[in-house]
Amino acid sequence: MKITADILEQAREALVDATNQKITLISAIKQQGRKIVDLEREVQRQMNARAQAEQALAACRTEIEALRTQVPTSATQDAFENLTQFLAAPAEIHPELRLAA
Repeated sequence: MKITADILEQAREALVDATNQKITLISAIKQQGRKIVDLEREVQRQMNARAQAEQALAACRTEIEALRTQVPTSATQDAFENLTQFLAAPAEIHPELRLAA
């Protein structure tokens, strides 16, 4: 096989094409790497937001439970209404109130 100018020219073009493809692929790989880094940052940001939301939810649940114990039961409400009616009644109906006053 004899090396001619045409063969050398074709070889040079093939090397240039291969080099261009290599540069293009390296550029694409770097771009994908940047995208991966950006996605990792976003995942980390969302994980932090999730952790904060879970902490806020736990605090809200604790507060709700604390407030739930302060809500009067129907028996407490009935007793309050009965006491209010008793205290609002005239002294003739409840003479013991006159002594207490």
